[in-house]
Amino acid sequence: MGDMLEFNDIYQEVKGSWNDGRLRFSKQNVVYKSNKTGKVDSIPAGELNLAQWRRVCLGHGIKLGTSTGHIYKYDGFRDTDFEKISEFFKVNYKVELSEKDMSVKGWNWGTAKFSGPLLSFDVNDNTAFEIPLSNVSQCATGKNEVTLEFHQNDDTEVSLMEVRFYVPPSQTDERQDPVEAFAQNVLSKADVIQATGDAVCIFKELQCLTPRG
Repeated sequence: MGDMLEFNDIYQEVKGSWNDGRLRFSKQNVVYKSNKTGKVDSIPAGELNLAQWRRVCLGHGIKLGTSTGHIYKYDGFRDTDFEKISEFFKVNYKVELSEKDMSVKGWNWGTAKFSGPLLSFDVNDNTAFEIPLSNVSQCATGKNEVTLEFHQNDDTEVSLMEVRFYVPPSQTDERQDPVEAFAQNVLSKADVIQATGDAVCIFKELQCLTPRG
């Protein structure tokens, strides 16, 4: 086992756009540099506390978590890379690279879980999809419903505009509104667009009927 592992053509998803780059594992840190933007992720080895190997759309991917609450995901590995990466993590980082199955049932009901900067939607304890909360631009609530709107990326041909979650009424704690609690969890990590400046005009007590959607 060498002192370093390096991989080319590793991809990072940024608001719906796949950026390729180079990923390097060394004893001191994990470094990823995007070929498109030049942006560099540098993760100190001592901060790593989570490593998951997952089957994703671009082959296999790695999800890394740190003690500071940051999450990093890199895709484009081959299935034959697992053994050498797993051994490298065990020897140099004292972290186990665990295999994590994703849910591919296609169900639209499950459990929403908040973990640091991510909202994951799990079906039978397997993750169906994850949403980086920093991508959320707006969060609106309705009756038993929360709507998330997202920042757009001009480099993508197709963008996800919004996702709606149905939040069932709480059967245990009637003092807490589950819809409001869900929204607050989102807003605590979201990058919400704030309106600035002076209003041209203000209408007070004006009735307005807004069509659904």
